[in-house]
Amino acid sequence: MFAKKALLGAAAALTVLTLAGCSTPDSHEPADLQDFREMVSPKVSWTASVGESDGYLTPAVTDNAVYAAGGSSLYRLDRHTGDKVWEAEAGSRIVAGVGTDGMHQAVVTDRGEVEVYDAEGKFIWRATLSAETDVPPLVGQGLVVVKTSDTRITAFDIVTGERRWHYQGQAPALTLQAFNQMAWSPAGILAGQANGRLLALGLNGKPVFDAVIGQAAGITEVERLIDVVGRPWVDNQLMCAAAFQGNLVCMSSTNGQLVWNAKVDSVTGPVADARMVYVVDDQSYVHAYNRANGREAWVNRDLEYRTVSAPIRIGATVAVADYEGYVTMMNPANGEVVGRTRLDGAVRAPAAQFGYGAVFQTVEGEVAYVLQESLGE
Repeated sequence: MFAKKALLGAAAALTVLTLAGCSTPDSHEPADLQDFREMVSPKVSWTASVGESDGYLTPAVTDNAVYAAGGSSLYRLDRHTGDKVWEAEAGSRIVAGVGTDGMHQAVVTDRGEVEVYDAEGKFIWRATLSAETDVPPLVGQGLVVVKTSDTRITAFDIVTGERRWHYQGQAPALTLQAFNQMAWSPAGILAGQANGRLLALGLNGKPVFDAVIGQAAGITEVERLIDVVGRPWVDNQLMCAAAFQGNLVCMSSTNGQLVWNAKVDSVTGPVADARMVYVVDDQSYVHAYNRANGREAWVNRDLEYRTVSAPIRIGATVAVADYEGYVTMMNPANGEVVGRTRLDGAVRAPAAQFGYGAVFQTVEGEVAYVLQESLGE
């Protein structure tokens, strides 16, 4: 049985503490959606039903498929139509995934096991983990890498399931349920830590660098919460990461040197484009920072406390989804709302980029591919 930990739902921006002596703050009323001048026309190109989840299952997109999980099933979907190509039944309810390299798909079940399937949906192997997790496995480079709630990162051989190595991080007394995903980078495997640091591990499991994203401050354990949140952003120039009660930090992808940092209480990982880096804070405000120098370009406060997902680019807009399933599109130059559509339920997990659109998964189990069209198309 896994050891239970005190958790805080950072994605919901609500503190739910189970430590003795800690109280729960008053909840906040979500803002009503405001009228706006529609400049683009959102289009839901296709949808597929994959079964309900706790909301933290994330779709994965490759060059020729979309992979999604729901209930105890893993699905391959046609990326153009959303039709189900195959369905694989896992050993029990799936709680984390999907991770894929296009040939191997990995999920984690509520039995504390990682399971791997081939490109045709055939079961290959499973392995028992040291603790529970809701973080999608990272798949590639001959490895399946899993990060568990005991701050351990374990790498398995992608073919045999044999454990290659593990890295044991440090766990503070109180941590966030922060959904801090891993990412590939030129430096290796990027993984946010519960102590506010961003760790890079080589393919042999040895640390390459350890960067400070936020430092604990205050007296109480709650005041000192400092987890790295969401998925680090990586491209050929920048690596960016964000921490709750910490900073948004961008570093060089080539040498790990600090480029800039900005103070913001993030509850999602960052997303970048050619001009801006975007994050969401603990009030569901969407922030945009100049990619070159880190100066704040704009803040959109229209979605206050609507528990919005991580930003993602859809066409010429930057978009977030909220607790009622609304996908709101904003002008990346100034943050003004320019379009909106609605899915069948709340979106908690980050969407997956797919061409000029994005694939969202709702708590109710709808997988939806959302595009942006100009008015009149």
